[in-house]
Amino acid sequence: MPLSDEQRARTIARFEEHRRAWDENPALRTLYAEWYGRIAAALPPAAVGPRVEIGSGPGFARQFIADLELTDLARAPWHDREVSAEALPYSDASLGAIVLFDVLHHLPSPRRFFAEAVRVLRPGARLVMCEPYVSPVSYPVYKLFHEEPLSLRVDPLADQTGTDARDPFDSNQAIPTLLFGRARAAFESAFPTLAIRDVEYFAGLSYPASGGFSRRPILPMRLWSALHGLEARLPAAVLRRTAFRILVTIERT
Repeated sequence: MPLSDEQRARTIARFEEHRRAWDENPALRTLYAEWYGRIAAALPPAAVGPRVEIGSGPGFARQFIADLELTDLARAPWHDREVSAEALPYSDASLGAIVLFDVLHHLPSPRRFFAEAVRVLRPGARLVMCEPYVSPVSYPVYKLFHEEPLSLRVDPLADQTGTDARDPFDSNQAIPTLLFGRARAAFESAFPTLAIRDVEYFAGLSYPASGGFSRRPILPMRLWSALHGLEARLPAAVLRRTAFRILVTIERT
């Protein structure tokens, strides 16, 4: 169901707020440049087919991956088209890549989206997602201080009904962690042609220390940069327990 005029106006206003926060926060820009760099490295060659970002929001991706088609449920001037993740307006086997950045945990039904991804991705195409990750360190921060809710007591693949009128910013930050953690076997069984190629954990306390989109960096930039640089040298085993973000690369077989 399309957004109401009120939902559309509220959504685009939030995009504009995020664009203003981005301009004022150098730590946030540093993080997003790194994260989109990770996404770009995980994408298949452009020759595989067109690349689309679903839920582009403020539109930052264009600065880092120039050939992405930017889309969102509420189309802003910087988007190329209006798209619902659960009813993709693309032909069968027509896309070379789909990018989701902080979108999966907002979807009313991830199952519907993955079914659409199976349909529109070509063999060899990839789905690359950058999402929140619930680790022992990030859990209390997300649970107590983040504006979005977090519940680990859900089935991330459960069919959902009656969700068409919900606000597009409704979410559960735990969905990606559940889906590619304890529900991974269920995901692989439900979508056997979507092969999980890599799951990467990254971004420690420098992420909340950046202030995000709601405040200025908590630390002076020199100290924040030192913390961010230290995290880059942490071993994978440590990051698994301290990370705030997850990058999942899936290939259509």
